[in-house]
Amino acid sequence: MSEDVLLLSIEQPVGYQVKELKGLIYASRPISLTVAGLEAELDAILEKLRHDAKKVGANAVLGLRIETRRVVGVGGEWVLLLAYGTAAVIEKEKQA
Repeated sequence: MSEDVLLLSIEQPVGYQVKELKGLIYASRPISLTVAGLEAELDAILEKLRHDAKKVGANAVLGLRIETRRVVGVGGEWVLLLAYGTAAVIEKEKQA
């Protein structure tokens, strides 16, 4: 698990400096409405974001957003779970 990558809904974390922005990263997953375990699916998507952030040299995802979309198709109803944010390198601010 990539626990050392922070997932933050804010864009400027208090006590940190944003050193470099690496760009948009996202993860999505269609989920059947009949399948239980939405929390496990969300955990999997967030872990993919951490993995992708680490892959581009980031240690944080800023401005994290999570959305759902209802999709109706031939195979039935689905929920599309989407998470996205900006991969970034952040550092703790030095105290004077």
